[in-house]
Amino acid sequence: MADQPLKAHFVADPIELPDGRRIRVSAYPDGSIRFRVDGLPYVLTEAYLSGNPEKDEAIVKLSPGKQGSNAAYNYVEELQKRNNS
Repeated sequence: MADQPLKAHFVADPIELPDGRRIRVSAYPDGSIRFRVDGLPYVLTEAYLSGNPEKDEAIVKLSPGKQGSNAAYNYVEELQKRNNS
């Protein structure tokens, strides 16, 4: 039998960005953290997962569209199309 997924023990209220996208953060009993972001596609452009020993923090940066990637389309162009509709 496969392990059952952990149920989040904390889910923050969604954060709405100025352009309407929403970010949700959940924390799990095993110490993991999950980020859910609207407005695909995104590309992982920065990750310091082992943290900075002096600051004891990790950083994850997601960028929309083609910023440094082969993502399907440029998010800025997509926003302009939505705003012109």
